[in-house]
Amino acid sequence: MADILLDANIARAIGRALQSQVGDMPAMDSFHRALADILLTACEAEETPEDAEIRRAISSQVDAKGADRHALISVSVHNGVVEFRGTTPSESHRQALLAVARNMPGVTAVHDHMIWMDEATGVFMPSPEDSSPG
Repeated sequence: MADILLDANIARAIGRALQSQVGDMPAMDSFHRALADILLTACEAEETPEDAEIRRAISSQVDAKGADRHALISVSVHNGVVEFRGTTPSESHRQALLAVARNMPGVTAVHDHMIWMDEATGVFMPSPEDSSPG
């Protein structure tokens, strides 16, 4: 997993543009919303040195396990709470990411905001956390 640095104003502009509906393409709309979520959330992030250490450790472990090249994932940490945002190509990849974070020292909670998206069919499903009512 690589860190990408982007000017906050540019990220917000791209994020807002991606939030608009594409039309009759639900999979593309879902992908665009996930990308917008990553960009807009990254703009708001304030990371302590401890949180940065946790984020880097998670990224390092994910890379060591062989990150899926089809995933578009953002990891943020705030006061020990880890949030995953983006798209993942499989449920097993989602579970592997969540397990890495849950077993990381210093992590107090893990939130899953990843969308599973099958590239071949365009079928997609939001995370169980985001699908829950309320």
